[in-house]
Amino acid sequence: MRRQTVTLTTEDARKLAVTVYAPEAACHACALVIFSHGNFATPERYDRVLRAWAAQGFVVAAPLHTDSEEYPEPDKYPDSRATRLADWRAVDAAFATTLPKNLKLDETTLSGKAIAAGHSYGALIALVAGGATLAEPAWTLGMTRAPEAVIALSPPGEMKGLATREGLGALKRPALVVTGTTDVLPGFIDDWHQHLNAYEAAPRGLGYALVFTDMNHYFNGAYGRPTEDGAREAADALARMTRETAHFMRAALAGTLPGSTIWAQRSDPMAEARAH
Repeated sequence: MRRQTVTLTTEDARKLAVTVYAPEAACHACALVIFSHGNFATPERYDRVLRAWAAQGFVVAAPLHTDSEEYPEPDKYPDSRATRLADWRAVDAAFATTLPKNLKLDETTLSGKAIAAGHSYGALIALVAGGATLAEPAWTLGMTRAPEAVIALSPPGEMKGLATREGLGALKRPALVVTGTTDVLPGFIDDWHQHLNAYEAAPRGLGYALVFTDMNHYFNGAYGRPTEDGAREAADALARMTRETAHFMRAALAGTLPGSTIWAQRSDPMAEARAH
């Protein structure tokens, strides 16, 4: 696996740092995963997830959003929804059919197909890329390419002023929602079932979910707010999650996603698979 950083310029003239993960060997016609991190986080805090996806044959591009704790001058950009969407458009354009020239990735090439992915707040942005709409009509991606699928790790559900069940139900691409039975953020998301709102609202045939037993919002320290102890204890669950999400992405790209009955057969004590 190789990791590099490239700087893009957004439509509002901001400099945008994008961390890029790529397979160790040259990858021909790789699909692109655009990954949006959670609020206050950074791409590097998802290193274990993004490395795993790259090792399984994907090029991953993860922008540093203006609400990150490590973004310079964060107070200069109070509307992080608008800047997150602009970030997405910048990455989508720069990685449309070729890699930015200042990336040194040998003969790695792109297929032109993309997957939208994200965690928490970033998962909501990924769902918007997949066709979901937010409460404010201006919060849209416009005419960017449609991803082949969405990977939404712990997305927020219905929320006043942000998202409605109807807006989440406007999804047009297959989406895999990942959550856990301890995935709560007191005062913000008090019941882990709220993370399944997008799955439940998805049109028939587009909604998939994986519910991990005893996993919290940060996968018990594997990402988002990573800790060495947490990552070690969650290693088996993380390996399962990255393997299942990569399998889902490959199946979506090939047009071979399983039906609800077959998907549900993936359930075991570690994770419950749901689809409709």
